[in-house]
Amino acid sequence: MKLKALLDSTAVRLAIAIVVGIFFGFLIMLLSGSLKTIFVQALLVVKQITSQVIFFMVPLIIIGCVAPSITSFKGNATRLLFMTIGVAYLSSFLAAMMSVGVSYVSVPFISIQEPVEATYILPKVIFPLEIPTMDTMSALLLAILIGLGTVWISSERFATALKELQELVLMAVKRVLVPILPVFVGASFALLAVEGKLNQMIVFLPAILIIVCCQFVWIALVYGIAALYSKKNSWEVLRHYPQAYFTAFGSMSSAATLPVALGCIKKSKNVSTETSDFALPLFCNIHLCGSVISELFLVVTTYYFFFHQLPELGSLILLTVLVCIIAIGSPGVPGGINMSCSSLVMSIVLADNAPEMGGQFFAIMTAIYTIQDGFGTACNITCDGALTLITETYLKRINKE
Repeated sequence: MKLKALLDSTAVRLAIAIVVGIFFGFLIMLLSGSLKTIFVQALLVVKQITSQVIFFMVPLIIIGCVAPSITSFKGNATRLLFMTIGVAYLSSFLAAMMSVGVSYVSVPFISIQEPVEATYILPKVIFPLEIPTMDTMSALLLAILIGLGTVWISSERFATALKELQELVLMAVKRVLVPILPVFVGASFALLAVEGKLNQMIVFLPAILIIVCCQFVWIALVYGIAALYSKKNSWEVLRHYPQAYFTAFGSMSSAATLPVALGCIKKSKNVSTETSDFALPLFCNIHLCGSVISELFLVVTTYYFFFHQLPELGSLILLTVLVCIIAIGSPGVPGGINMSCSSLVMSIVLADNAPEMGGQFFAIMTAIYTIQDGFGTACNITCDGALTLITETYLKRINKE
């Protein structure tokens, strides 16, 4: 009975999926010829189908959770919206500045080698299923407008309909999305093993270890701040998050992790369902503290690798301000912020060297970023719980006012 309960845990299933996926990927590496191609194509098809279903459902989850929760706040909705955006930006900015400070001290002592070539180039998927869907930022804006509009016209009928939509969406998550998440994660890690990208982690291990340490420090700081502000035990929120952390690490996508994170935070007695349904989907799309830690640290690391000196501090501070603004609108997909900020990095940090060094610079940065992306996403999602607790406390205080 205990074993069945353990296997019913999404976190355990995801951990098993990662281990099985890596093992299966290494087995496929031993094959050759058409047999290897058949197994790789099968993995590609599985990943393609599951990812399309997951990313199709994410906008529905955002609309189904954010819009009805806004209606429950009524007159405080607009004020609360601006507060959450400000808190998300501040967290990302301070996390990025911490990363810049740590990188300035540690990068000169790190030995970064040339990235090793991938051992296998994945073929094109034979079944390129593409399900048209709304992007997450469009869904978030639509949900906010629907929720605010319902409050402004005081429509009880539409508010009730939104609550029923929320129940429908959450049932679809439970019956469809959660069961296929381990399949998607397992296929993703199997393909990483086949490509040889897991082997590349050894080359960049010193930088990755420092980045992950910074992310764990930031998680501790944010939950500490949340405890001081709310005067509640923030561990009561954090202790429910291992499941979401594993999901984010495996999927490398904040958007794909959203339904699991919602389930985690609702187990905490310190955050109400109304607040979590509003704040968590919002933070999931605009709060990327772990990702900006990775991005800024890797900018400094890669710059030192090429030029054997640290970039100008003024340029890095300007880059930090702009990267954190872009992070608010970056897509919640693997490598989203790295892709969104590439032109900024070239123009601000590389400047005159961009035309001749830009391609190589971005290639090495992307290689390291891709390998550690799961850790950054997991940090993003985990810290969202602390910001949601802060939002809950803020809401109670303005209600008293």
